[in-house]
Amino acid sequence: MPVERIDPVTGESSYPSFDPNANFGYVRTVPLQSGDAGAPSYAPSAAVPCFASGTMIDTMFGPRAIDSLSVGDMIRTRDNGMRWLSWIGSTYLDAGTLDQQPNLRPIRIRAGALAQGVPARNLIVSPQHRILVRSSIARRLFGEEEILVAAKHLVGLPGIEVMRPDHGVTYWHMLFDGHEVVSSDGAWSESLFIGPQAMEAVGPDARNEIFALFPQMSQPGFQAIGARRLLSGREGRDLAQRHARHARHLVEAI
Repeated sequence: MPVERIDPVTGESSYPSFDPNANFGYVRTVPLQSGDAGAPSYAPSAAVPCFASGTMIDTMFGPRAIDSLSVGDMIRTRDNGMRWLSWIGSTYLDAGTLDQQPNLRPIRIRAGALAQGVPARNLIVSPQHRILVRSSIARRLFGEEEILVAAKHLVGLPGIEVMRPDHGVTYWHMLFDGHEVVSSDGAWSESLFIGPQAMEAVGPDARNEIFALFPQMSQPGFQAIGARRLLSGREGRDLAQRHARHARHLVEAI
């Protein structure tokens, strides 16, 4: 039977909407630490959207470091209020790995780089992690005021740069019932999006956990739905260039 959920805010009960007949259950949080023989690991990939350790995520009880979160925590989302965190995992990449595969190096979005006070502090994410852009330029280009663009396609704009951490980086992945936009260091960005590339990138151990939690994801023909339009590389670079040309913020009050 599906597991009943009680909303601590409203007291209302609910069941996972994606499949009321599924054998739903929480799974444990598994640290996917590279180089640790006692824990599952996977080949690092630039395809997975992740937050770096220390990123402050807005929760029911205020901002908390992502590395302190666990399954079942209530996370603030832009579209759906407080949502249960269904799965969380991590992987550590040492400096040597980042030197050998520079496409895995984190992107730093400095405080105020997206707009005044946004983010509120330096936000560090993986290259493929998508950031919410809200601007009149996005509306003119794509017919939508809010879109999601990979951090790597924003590199070169003021305050957005590739890092080379001396001690490596730990990336964290957050998964909900659906694709969500969450508040991270005071900026809106995406949760883990379960597209084909991401599922290949997380490796078999994490993939098996996710399929146990969401069995419909393993079915042929399953297609994840993005919380916003997901820009391609060409679209993202074009968007960034236009913002640079017109000296416009990536997050505007439209």
